[in-house]
Amino acid sequence: MLAVQFLFGLSYSTFFLLPKYLSREFHASASAIGAVAAIALIASVLASPITGAALDRGARRPFITYGALVYGLSGGAFALLHAVAAPLYLLRVVHGISYALVFNAIVTLAADLAPAKKLGQAIGLIGAAGTVANAVAPALGELVADACGWPVVFLLAGGAAFAAALLSLGVREPHKLAAAGTALPAEPSEPVPSALSLLRSPERLGAFVCGAANGAAFGVMFTFTQPFALSLGANRVSSFFLGYTVTALSIRLFLGNFVDVWGRRRVAFWALALYGLVTAMSSQLRPDLLFVVGAGLGLAHGFLYPAINALAVEGVPRARRGAVMSYFFSCFNAGFAVWVLGFGVVAKTYGYPVVFLATGLLAGLALLFVPKAAPRLA
Repeated sequence: MLAVQFLFGLSYSTFFLLPKYLSREFHASASAIGAVAAIALIASVLASPITGAALDRGARRPFITYGALVYGLSGGAFALLHAVAAPLYLLRVVHGISYALVFNAIVTLAADLAPAKKLGQAIGLIGAAGTVANAVAPALGELVADACGWPVVFLLAGGAAFAAALLSLGVREPHKLAAAGTALPAEPSEPVPSALSLLRSPERLGAFVCGAANGAAFGVMFTFTQPFALSLGANRVSSFFLGYTVTALSIRLFLGNFVDVWGRRRVAFWALALYGLVTAMSSQLRPDLLFVVGAGLGLAHGFLYPAINALAVEGVPRARRGAVMSYFFSCFNAGFAVWVLGFGVVAKTYGYPVVFLATGLLAGLALLFVPKAAPRLA
């Protein structure tokens, strides 16, 4: 599973360079870059009720395989693009839905297999495999783009997704979880609540709100840091991804159990506060600070995402875990999409520093929603 996540992450992370690609190749505006980034996430959010229900109907592994295949096809198709036009947006829609299928299936299966007391660590380890790709893919992508052109970059990204699909055929699920065509069982002797009833808990809703704020801040940092740095004279932006990966990966590998031991709510609060601080300080970005800014983001995200994700899904029966995981991921993506789409226009009119300051404030306000007690089952 970790190897599949890494290979798929290579494909997914290559598209972190889309802002640079659009800016350099098509001279796209901040609003256009924001729209391209947002459309994939909007598609994944709209599809979440269907994908979440499908994940809970039987085995998780087929969704990894088929989702990675579709992602690879759509990724390779970017090599044929010549303008910011309808085909680009269509490919991003396909990207968003297929990525959501793969990511949710992998994380849900990891949650199925993890002991309850290690839930945060398990989610963190799955994230670590993707985090390595966050640094490797953009760095290699920039080198390949300079040497061979952007079409080769996208063909390689598609190939990585195909490799992930092939390797996923070796993933095995426990028989009781993978019985195709049958509903996953709840915990012994427990009734299975509906997915919507699980979302009515104020504490779980608080986790979802924090997830949306996390998505907004993550989206701003990964979408607008690149064009902001390029406008300040930077030639390469991969040092930002390298700084992010070094810190986030170190946390996931060496402090992965910290989220569960110190307390998921406590970790979530302080990590979200750090997120807001790093985002706001990015308004003073300089090209020589890209690594430092990336490292600060990696420190915050390395702790925050596993903590908030575990808060959202803890206590949920296996038979509803896929749906709840999908809804949480949709909140993250919705925050990413809405904020980036709206603030792409703001950046075009008022400049990038205003965007980073406003996003830091949003993360600070989200501290009011960090759950203070364990989510209760309805």
